[in-house]
Amino acid sequence: MPLNPIDIRHQEFSTAISGYKKSEVKAYLEQIAKEIEDFNKSHEREIQRQHNLHQEVKQEAVHASQAVDDLKRREELISRTLVFAEKTKADIIANAKKEGENIIQEAEIKAKRAIQEAKQYLGVLEHEYMHIKEQKRQFLLQFKVELQTFLERIGKDPLLAKDSEQLLDKEFNHIKEVIIPKNEKQTDKGNVK
Repeated sequence: MPLNPIDIRHQEFSTAISGYKKSEVKAYLEQIAKEIEDFNKSHEREIQRQHNLHQEVKQEAVHASQAVDDLKRREELISRTLVFAEKTKADIIANAKKEGENIIQEAEIKAKRAIQEAKQYLGVLEHEYMHIKEQKRQFLLQFKVELQTFLERIGKDPLLAKDSEQLLDKEFNHIKEVIIPKNEKQTDKGNVK
């Protein structure tokens, strides 16, 4: 059983004939008790100091552990953020490529449609051109025939031939003389005088 200052102070010894002086033993026991008491107080202070130091170290360890945990969380967050950023970058690039391909495909489809429409329109124009060209040919042929007919009629017209014209004049004068009797001519002459 460990000694404590109270036990030492209250320790009683049996008396013997040739024993020690009680006052000296008591003084010595008091000194031992005081030293043990001082030692215990010093030891308690040291224990308390070590306990406080241990608590501080423990708190520092907790803080360090929390800091390490916080750094690990930050590292994990940064890592996840980088992975997310890489994935987002890859998604953006893939989407941009798809959108670019879609734009190119749409432009190709529009270009093909425009070319097809242009070909169709060109076909319609060619058909119209051929139709108009045929109409013109038909018109010119018909006009040529009519013109030739008119030229033939004009060529056959007696007024264009000098001989025919004189012959016609004679016939006209003859008809005139036949229709208008000579009597009337004379009457007209008498009236004129």
